Amino acid sequence: MSWFGKTLLPAGNSNRDFGAQRHLDLGSDTLFCLFLLAACLLYSLHASFNYLTTFTDGILDFAGRPIGRDFVNYWTGGVAVIDGAVSRLFDFNSYHSYQEYILGLDFADHSWSYPPHMLLILWPLGGFSYLPALALWSAATLFAYLWACRLRNGDPWVVALALLLAPSSYICLAGGQNGFLTAALLIGGFRLMRTHPIIAGVLFGILTVKPQLGILLPFALMASRRWLTIVSAGVTTVFMVAASAFLFGLESWEAYFEIIVPFQAVIMNERLGEFLVMMPSAYMGLRLLGVEQEIRTAVQLLLFVIALAGVVWTFARCQDWILQLAVLTVGTFIASPYAFNYDMTAVSFALVLITMRALRSGFLPFERIILAMVWLLPISINWLNLHNLPVGSVMLMACFCCLLLRVHGELATPKVGGAQLGKKQI
Repeated sequence: MSWFGKTLLPAGNSNRDFGAQRHLDLGSDTLFCLFLLAACLLYSLHASFNYLTTFTDGILDFAGRPIGRDFVNYWTGGVAVIDGAVSRLFDFNSYHSYQEYILGLDFADHSWSYPPHMLLILWPLGGFSYLPALALWSAATLFAYLWACRLRNGDPWVVALALLLAPSSYICLAGGQNGFLTAALLIGGFRLMRTHPIIAGVLFGILTVKPQLGILLPFALMASRRWLTIVSAGVTTVFMVAASAFLFGLESWEAYFEIIVPFQAVIMNERLGEFLVMMPSAYMGLRLLGVEQEIRTAVQLLLFVIALAGVVWTFARCQDWILQLAVLTVGTFIASPYAFNYDMTAVSFALVLITMRALRSGFLPFERIILAMVWLLPISINWLNLHNLPVGSVMLMACFCCLLLRVHGELATPKVGGAQLGKKQI
């Protein structure tokens, strides 16, 4: 068994016996990972076939939603910029009628939920009709995601294949969502911090279009003393906010804070819909169980503090970028009450890296099953929540504990000449 990079040999066993056992474990672990990927592929094919065969009215599915589902909101934002109709995005009374007008179809109700500087990203989509815009969005954001996750050494094609088959990738593609974009910004910025801190800050600044996904990022940057990146992120954010206010009017920001932000609170506490079962947060899980809002808030706040402490400790003490990224991404989903399964693309990349490392150096006790459960969480969370088993946050917390144990082991490993013994990059 391998604990924190140290080999524990049972009494009376030789190194040769242990090596043979480790070789056997590696083979079984690899087969288990291949089985998981094959199961993900079969699920994606089966779900895609079932979904695509429900289209009976052009591009509308069985629920009356356009193919690409939530992408219609992004496309609407781009068209509204070109039409000079940005104000309609923040008007609940006219938003959906405007969507139906520009698409030329009656379809299920949608709502806008993004800050005005998101339009700086969506603007180009308005120059295309709906289906070409959807294809462009999906291909461009997926490419950015895979590019940010590329490895110069190790097994880059294995990583790319695993990410393409990841449940989070399927959910993101099927829903026309922005998970690839936000993951590319977070992972890209994270990997550029050491060599290009200003560019990293620019990417983090752009990520503020989904602020709930960066809830722990400022604390991580401060703990690791990335001051130049912090300044760059701040300047980028201010520039994007100012640019959007100049281009779309200051009233767009006023409407966002007066209308959209309060509506998000209503969604979290009162509204019903499919979105309820797509969130792995403790807050939403407790709501599904009928727990009072005050208790939900207290539990979520406690988990935020735990995640914050783990992230700050990791970034202040550990220099291993893989462990830092894994702790940050998993910790974010523990800390944030408002995050969806399609946002877990960055978590998927971290899980791939941790699994590849564990295949070489060994898994912690129960780590295999915990990593597998979190890997499958983007597709299992719906079923779990629908059946009153909202344990997504429990799975994430178990994964977070495993990662912190790995950080502890990294710090406890003896160092020679500034390098840690037995340390592997993947």
